[in-house]
Amino acid sequence: MKKLSMGLPLAFLILSGGCGRKFTETTSASSSAKSLYVASGLCYSGAGVTTYTALTASRVITTWNTDTGVSKGIFADLNNAYNVSINTVPQAMVDKGDSILLLTENATTMGDRKIFKIKKSSPNNFSIFANDPLAFGANTLHITRTLVQEPDGSILFNKSLGIERLNSSGVRIVKGGVNPWVNPAGVTGNCFTAAASLVTQMDVMNPYTSTTRGKLIYLHSGNTAVLNRIGIVQRTGLTSTTVGDCAGSSPVGGASTVAHTNATPLTGPATFVGTGTSLTSMVYIPTSAPFATAGKLIVANAPSVATAFDNSASFNHGLVMWDVNETSDTVATLTNPYIIWRDESVVFAPTAMAYDASTSSLYVAVGGSVGLMNQTTQGLGYNVEKFTLDITNRLLTRVMINQQPFIQGNANTRCISGLLVAD
Repeated sequence: MKKLSMGLPLAFLILSGGCGRKFTETTSASSSAKSLYVASGLCYSGAGVTTYTALTASRVITTWNTDTGVSKGIFADLNNAYNVSINTVPQAMVDKGDSILLLTENATTMGDRKIFKIKKSSPNNFSIFANDPLAFGANTLHITRTLVQEPDGSILFNKSLGIERLNSSGVRIVKGGVNPWVNPAGVTGNCFTAAASLVTQMDVMNPYTSTTRGKLIYLHSGNTAVLNRIGIVQRTGLTSTTVGDCAGSSPVGGASTVAHTNATPLTGPATFVGTGTSLTSMVYIPTSAPFATAGKLIVANAPSVATAFDNSASFNHGLVMWDVNETSDTVATLTNPYIIWRDESVVFAPTAMAYDASTSSLYVAVGGSVGLMNQTTQGLGYNVEKFTLDITNRLLTRVMINQQPFIQGNANTRCISGLLVAD
């Protein structure tokens, strides 16, 4: 199948600018393509966007060819198997080679909050990796969202009010005797300015120099500017009110208080509404020489208020790249936020991202009802957009199939809570 790639720099792709689109035709072989795993659960598109509930979400994991966007079918279906209740949804995944780990959420039957291990060769082989009730929490506010793996095989997952760490066998590792690995119950430097309400995404940075674990970088979102922030936690975890456990963060006022710049040749307002933008998802990309930074952080931005329909008066929908710098094992900074995508007809109400370093491909889950702040009105599934990333020049090129999103929203993508690229 031939696929169409948008070959112009980013600014020329903005519909509001009135510039016409140009397309170049490209081809690619799919014999060695990986799979894109798409989890459709309880997603977050920003404080100003209404999304599907646990009962209206698709509750499935589908797989897709990363070269062609062709469906490989349903990998796991929580509607019909695995002895879970109707409120259980798939949230996020980690690749374990011959299997994946799947984080689930259920705010009604909270005992169904678990991490399952699913064999790729036999998806019906569905075993429990972790289900410690102290880790998952019998609390309606503990919404599980993200799952990541450290270099030593330990696992981290967030539950809105904190972040838990498990060893490679799924056993809980506590901080300070009884607490979650990251326990932000009170003000802790600029990482947490109040009790956490919604840690939406996280990832682990590469270990610094001779250390064996990296710092933890995360997004915190809400309906005020101060809640929409990025933080970096020490590799040893975080105890509430222990300021030194915060390795670095966006300013106390939130990420929107840092002056943003349009990547060349984008144009348009780089200012924000008073509540900033909701930070919904991210990918952390480690960098090496000749880069002076430890890594690049690509963050999806979505409206924090229901009146932020587009980017004409302020920046509300799109993707931003930050520089992540480490000056020591305990200090990190976030600088130079560049807007690298701002065409809201393509990236609207984004929820999840995945990056394939081997092909410089960025996959972004976006709302299927462009322009509607209530994504359930038309009953459409979320789309997946694919981009190639020129990390040096901060440029994204959109990859399309027949001038459509790389993966068109469907009954199995309401709504996309997690993406994973794996063999």
